[in-house]
Amino acid sequence: MKTITNQVISGTQLDLHGERNTKEALESFVERYAGKRMPLNQQHDLALKSFGYVENLRIVPDEGSPGNWFLIGDVHYEGESPEFPVGGLSISFVEMLRRCETQDLLHVYLPYPYYNDHKLVEDLFEEGFTSVGKWRKKAVEPFSTALIAGVIIFVIKPIWEDLYKTQIAPHVYKFFAGKFKKLQGKNIGVNFLQQIVHNNCQIQVILIPTPGKEEYCFSVEQTNAAMALVHSCLTSQDLAIAPAEKMVLQFDDENDCYVLRRIEHEDGSLTEPV
Repeated sequence: MKTITNQVISGTQLDLHGERNTKEALESFVERYAGKRMPLNQQHDLALKSFGYVENLRIVPDEGSPGNWFLIGDVHYEGESPEFPVGGLSISFVEMLRRCETQDLLHVYLPYPYYNDHKLVEDLFEEGFTSVGKWRKKAVEPFSTALIAGVIIFVIKPIWEDLYKTQIAPHVYKFFAGKFKKLQGKNIGVNFLQQIVHNNCQIQVILIPTPGKEEYCFSVEQTNAAMALVHSCLTSQDLAIAPAEKMVLQFDDENDCYVLRRIEHEDGSLTEPV
């Protein structure tokens, strides 16, 4: 594995989209990865194998532009040429645009430039159901992907299945059977994020559907089976040693179910099943 020290990853300068990151957003990102590794993803695609990691994230002044700041880190990567990983480096984070006044159930985070489409934002918003925000990510993607996040956090325990199947999964399916068509019409794909709690630790579970089969992949039966797989993994002896922080599952058409692609652990280490 090769190393590039003090690599610029992001900053507060005006970007190609005409937008800026705030210093506070960069500080929050540094705090999130304090003392651990940040996996390097290919074009923000969590289904693809990670090619390395960044550590020692920190913020330094941009000496060529007073008042601006750089986010830098030490990059460790696999491969012969540093051009591929360096060229693909960027960070991502979410910001809320239109929040429900009452309790919502889902957050819809749109990629650039769609979060600037006011009609789309209004079409996706529904009081008491969906709030809408930005998914800020600057890498070039093969196609646009939105992030749908479940608001209700549930605890993985013996009665989890009934709670998920009756209180959460139906709302997820309702979105993909209805409002998701607004995204389909603009050729926007999705990832779905569900927060869970296991052994007093909060874990992000990300489900990646097959493009064009989202309604089927997010049916009550399929999402419930995905959470059953998560439950099985978390209660296994191997994972009990290294607590999980994020789990990524992708729908496998051949086996007609979600399969585990990646586990990011609390210490920043990564498990990627073959």
